[in-house]
Amino acid sequence: MVKSLKSVRNKTKRVSTSLKTKKAAKKRYKVLGSGLVKVGCASKRHNTSKKTRALKNKLRKGKILGPESKNLVRECLPYSY
Repeated sequence: MVKSLKSVRNKTKRVSTSLKTKKAAKKRYKVLGSGLVKVGCASKRHNTSKKTRALKNKLRKGKILGPESKNLVRECLPYSY
């Protein structure tokens, strides 16, 4: 005997897929408690002999991303918000 299609549908469970975190974004961005996104500065890894000491000191600190980039980071880090 063939079971009805209705009884087969009720027994199958639908599992929703989990959202994946982009690992590259996880290493580069940090979401602060206020919802702002902190990111490190560029241009501090090489060719530092040409740069002034004041510039290198400024590059030590991170920067806060603007609101236009916040949505891009939100897609990459779904569980940080």
